[in-house]
Amino acid sequence: MTTTPAPETTRTLRTLIVDDEQFARQRLLELCGTQSDIEVVGECSHGAEALAAIEALRPDLVLLDVQMRGTSGFDVIKSLGGRTAPLVIFVTAHENYALGAFEVDAVDYLLKPFDAGRFDAAIARARQRLAAGNALSRQEIAAVVRDELKRAPQSPKPAQRIVAERDDRLTFIDPQDIDSIEADRNYISIRVGRESFRLRCTMQQAEAMLDAASFLRIHRSVIINSLRIRDMERWFHGEYVITLKNGQRFTSGRGYRQRIQGFLKNGVERSAPA
Repeated sequence: MTTTPAPETTRTLRTLIVDDEQFARQRLLELCGTQSDIEVVGECSHGAEALAAIEALRPDLVLLDVQMRGTSGFDVIKSLGGRTAPLVIFVTAHENYALGAFEVDAVDYLLKPFDAGRFDAAIARARQRLAAGNALSRQEIAAVVRDELKRAPQSPKPAQRIVAERDDRLTFIDPQDIDSIEADRNYISIRVGRESFRLRCTMQQAEAMLDAASFLRIHRSVIINSLRIRDMERWFHGEYVITLKNGQRFTSGRGYRQRIQGFLKNGVERSAPA
């Protein structure tokens, strides 16, 4: 592992890591270990814990997740009120929080997934901000956010493996083995045969990870593997009752009628003789 040397004039960056996912915290801890001037003074798994740690430890920098259980990352910063706040680098999988990062004068906005080079650039910006007495213009902050959103892939390729969690273990799932995905508050529940796994992401992110040729979103809270469909029954108002081969049964959402009809039409066209 290479270590990025700190500029000679830079003091130690006392850093607090805040993320409600253990593996995300571990990744940030490893990246911090590549920076010779970073001292990680603590780790927190939720907003209330982060507030207490900031008060007690007075870190220079906080690597802060946005969407956490209970108190969000923005709530943490706003709860500090007029007190001296640390520098903040937001670390999130949600690009729609960019405006909030701008409003609270964040140093940077790391959009997951990011690589070591992007992390290095964020830390360099924090060093510059600290050396300048925590002064950064609104224009500079806006430029940071715009650059990060441009960097975000607009049309991601389907994932070859999905890494989900169960019983504090990571499981690598072949997407084609998935029967269904259901929304579960800030998580999704992935059904593979008789087993279920959880992953922290939105349904939109889940849909982007999957091959549109195989997976069909039938409800705002449900995505199914179309290859696992056993039968479909017409229901009221253009809705369908869909039964999978594993016995799962779903009623489609009214707003997804056109998607399902398009899927059925394409299926007929594919099966028709040339």
